[in-house]
Amino acid sequence: MTSSKLFKPGPGLYRQLPGPYTIRLIVLEPGRVSDRVSIRLQAHELSTATEYSAVSYVWGDPEKRAVIECNGCPFNITVNLYWALVRIRHASHSQTLWVDAICINQSDLAERSHQVSFMGAIFSYASKVYICMGDDIGGNASEVKSVIGDAISLCSADGALMMLSPNHPLRNDSRWHALEPLTRNPWFRRAWVVQEAALSQNPLVLYGQSDFRYRDLITVLHCLSRSTWSLKFGISTLFIHLEWADWRAKPECSEYTFVDLLSHASLLSCSDPRDKVYAFLGHPLARLLNGGTLVKPDYQKDPKQVYHELAIALIQQIGLRVLTTVEHTESTILEDLPSWVIRWDVTLVMNDIYRVPNRRYSVWGGLTLDASTGFIADKLIVRGIILDRVRHAYKIVVSDPIGIGFENSSTGEFATLKTVLEELSKADGSPSAYLDRVDAFCHTLCAGISGLNGNPSEHASNLAMYLENRVQSFWQISQSKGLENDISFYNQARGVCINRSFVVTEKGFYGLAPLLTRPGDLSCVLAGVDVPFVLRPLSDPAQFRLLGESYVHGIMAGEVKGMVQRHEVSEQTIIIR
Repeated sequence: MTSSKLFKPGPGLYRQLPGPYTIRLIVLEPGRVSDRVSIRLQAHELSTATEYSAVSYVWGDPEKRAVIECNGCPFNITVNLYWALVRIRHASHSQTLWVDAICINQSDLAERSHQVSFMGAIFSYASKVYICMGDDIGGNASEVKSVIGDAISLCSADGALMMLSPNHPLRNDSRWHALEPLTRNPWFRRAWVVQEAALSQNPLVLYGQSDFRYRDLITVLHCLSRSTWSLKFGISTLFIHLEWADWRAKPECSEYTFVDLLSHASLLSCSDPRDKVYAFLGHPLARLLNGGTLVKPDYQKDPKQVYHELAIALIQQIGLRVLTTVEHTESTILEDLPSWVIRWDVTLVMNDIYRVPNRRYSVWGGLTLDASTGFIADKLIVRGIILDRVRHAYKIVVSDPIGIGFENSSTGEFATLKTVLEELSKADGSPSAYLDRVDAFCHTLCAGISGLNGNPSEHASNLAMYLENRVQSFWQISQSKGLENDISFYNQARGVCINRSFVVTEKGFYGLAPLLTRPGDLSCVLAGVDVPFVLRPLSDPAQFRLLGESYVHGIMAGEVKGMVQRHEVSEQTIIIR
């Protein structure tokens, strides 16, 4: 959505809309490129509106403005929207469009909230959606269009580029380089555009002076994402756009829920933190059985209130696995908002431990607990098991030239990967849950995901020695022959260690935990969830703050069931504040 500060209409330009599903459309008058942009506003009932096209764009820097004429009055818009209108405008006849910045009175919060509630229908009803990418800075839009056209005929039904022989000219076609700057276009990083394209009947990309079908672009990107030969062209994978390209069809993964859509989209940007939720309410997964949505758009509510209401609705609809999406910073964990509320304005970890579909972890091993939940005021009442207490916590540092390092959260002391491996190799009498501590440590850094040729501890040792003695940058090392498996270990570890801490519990378990974990925090499992969590105890011994999900090596494959049967741990009520 647009900024209400930017668009200040003249008096009388916006009249109150007469019906609950009345929208405004603009009539874009014809003109040449150099002519002033002139539009007229009209009100229509959505279900009976004249045929119109919708415009999807990035409204850009609010300080960079252009002036158009709206109903005969000056009207300020961003230069990005101005480009879109000029690009769409026809020289000889008018066009009817829907543009959020103009068709919604942005300064009227009640109207804005109501219009957003059926934004999905507005884009679904549009005969066409113009996806406006702006000018092609390198002048390569025509190459993008032509290579998409050539590739689309080779894409099979399952989204894979037909098996091309090693010498097929398309494998080394220089036009692929033109696709790289397009996939880095700001349009792909905005929250609202996902819905705008995914609900469209006929989305058309306008890029420079070229145009091509958006779904052809997505099909080709799908093909490239599954083809190793395309990696050399540096084309972004755009996961959220590929995985959620068409909201009119059921998701490819039948286990997806609305929280997965929001999680996948969490890196997308928007100027209003409430739009981290509102921009996706057009998806069928956001619907309740009565046809309503999990939350109702209301820009008069504080973002925290929106997140709170959504968290309750998600837990009631999906269950406690929603909590695996919770993330906190050192400041948010201290705020009054309940810690079990997902802060959609906090995005620290790009690689979740629990991912749908979950085929990796099952902490309960078939043991069932009462998974019912309750709410008392702002407290979430659940059943679970406290496993252990954190003895040591180390913030993991992943960077060039360090590679992987560890900073003690209590002392600030820093250790390299080589130092840690050497210390773990010593039989110092400290408690350990593992026969081979080095092996357990290396598996923990990969969250138990192996897939490597050989032993992870061997790769970690090789990598540590090389990092300790090298003079090259890390990415120069990655090209070295003989280190392929060691670099693969680094890449796997890097993917799960960024913005996490390595922890050691009092019983000697190793784990990956939220970044703000510190000694004294607790490892626990909650009924019905297949991964552990970290809790911070409060002064009341039965109440806790939830820090987030975790990985604990040695309990991820059902070992908790045996711990319960041996009476090593017991079920209890856990109150999360």
